Parts: sequence; structure tokens; C-alpha cells
Amino acid sequence: MDSKELETISSSSSSNNNNIDIGHEKHQTKQSVEEVDQTSFSLDEDKTIIASATLLSKNDTSTNSSTPNTVISIPITIKIKYKTQIFDIKCDLYDTLKDLKEQIDKLTDIDPKVQKLVYKTISTNKSVDTITLKDLNIVDGTKLLLIGATRSEMLSTTATGASGTSGKDFLDDQQSKKKEPLSKMTQHAKILKRGKPDNAGIGIRNVNEPLPLSLDGMYMSTLNQREKRVRLTFKLELDEVWVNTAETTMKIQMSQIRNIVDEPIDGHEGYSIVGLQKGTTEQSIIWIYWVPSQYVKAIRQAILSDN
Repeated sequence: MDSKELETISSSSSSNNNNIDIGHEKHQTKQSVEEVDQTSFSLDEDKTIIASATLLSKNDTSTNSSTPNTVISIPITIKIKYKTQIFDIKCDLYDTLKDLKEQIDKLTDIDPKVQKLVYKTISTNKSVDTITLKDLNIVDGTKLLLIGATRSEMLSTTATGASGTSGKDFLDDQQSKKKEPLSKMTQHAKILKRGKPDNAGIGIRNVNEPLPLSLDGMYMSTLNQREKRVRLTFKLELDEVWVNTAETTMKIQMSQIRNIVDEPIDGHEGYSIVGLQKGTTEQSIIWIYWVPSQYVKAIRQAILSDN
């Protein structure tokens, strides 16, 4: 092989090597570009995620910060029935029972302290004055029954009793002076001696139950009058208690009853003697015998607003 052929072969080999090197460099360059592109995409993606998270965080902060400042107001109208009158009272669902009673006072002149509102969720306990109307399940259009004497009626009753025993009622004096139980006194013992009426209700001691619409199976007497069978009917919508006998019905305004005395019957503690005092003398007392003791507290609450 001559020198020209050797040069040709050498030149061809050198050219191929150069092509291989250039191709390799191009491949490495392409690969580097792709890696840069991927890195750039990854950074852009991270920035997008961070930006979205920041936006959500700001939205949450804005929402949370505005919530405590939101004031909820739901106006409602409640119907208050007092005797033959019906009052429409506009208030808010989140008003308290105390707020409602103050509005009633302005319309009726009945002191909130003596107001009795009759509704299934309202207790006679005064502590419920701080509960909202919403918590009592009172809604727009709810009808409540109001019981109580106006200030003028109470002043009239006080004036009537001014000629009494220095502001103390007869029953109070009797309670402080008596030395023996009511059931042992001659006036009451002779009636109790007859025993319970055959239709007397079940009496339970040391228990308090809600006021029934009526109570039957009892005796009634007043001073120097013979005992009679009696039924008590509680007309809360009229603020009255009806004393029913076979001959007549006495309709007594609850505001006219000045005091109540009650005492378990000795030996029959499931039953009580209850005295309803209208005036300041013994003649004004209506004595009721064999009253189931579990209703005595409810009777006092309904008539005197006792707790």
C-alpha cells in the first residue's frame, strides 16, 4: 500500500472520529437542555402551588375574621293573652325572657316579678329569665298565657287589708300561734274523721307534680258551715280558680287570694289541708281537705307565684 492510500485511510478515520465526538456532544447538550426545562417546569409548578396556598390562607383568614362581627337578628311577633285581651308583642328571637317580661310590663302594668307566663317550655323558676326565646322554642306567632295582678289591683288589695292585724294576715297569726297540727284542731278533725271521699285522687308525699286542670274528690268548708264535696278547677286563661259544689260555683280571681296555708294531714301525709284566704279574717278562709300533697306546691305557684 502506497503512501497516498495510507493518507486517505487516515483522513477518513479522523473524520469519523470527529463526527462521533460532535454527535456525542450534541446528545449531551440536548440532554442538558431537557433537564433545564424539567427543572424550570418544576420550579414554576412549586410557585403555583405556593401561590394557591397563600390565596386560600388569606381567604380563610378573611372569613374567620368576619364571622365574630356578624350580628344575627330575627324579628318575631308573640301573642300574649291576658284575661279577655290579646297583645301582639314584637321582639327578637334572641331576646331573653326578662326582655319579654319588661315589654309586657309596659303594656299591662304587671310587675315582671309577679308575671306568670304559661307555656310548655317555661318553668316557674325565676332563673329562666336569662334564657333566650329561641332556647324556649318560642317562634313567630307563639301564644303565651299571662297570669298576674296589675299594680293598681295589688294596691287595692293592700288597702283592703290595711284595717287588719297590723299588716299580718289571720293565717300568718294562726301559723305562728298554733300549738297543734291543723288536722288535730276540732274544726278540722271532725271533717277528717269522715275519711276520704270515695272519689279522692291518689296522694303522694314528698313529690311535686304539675298543676292539673282540675282536682276532684275533696271536701270544702268555711267557718260555721257544713262540709261539702268540692272540685277545684284552675282557669289559668282567666286567672281564676273555680270552687265547684253540687249547689254552686264560686269563681275567685287568683289576685284576690291573699295567702295560702297548707299542711299534711297527720297520719295521711300523702294528702293535705289547704286554706285559701281571701280577706283578713277567719271567715274569709276556704278550707279544702284531702288535697293530694303532690299538687300543693303547684297550687301555690299558680296562685301566689311562689317558687
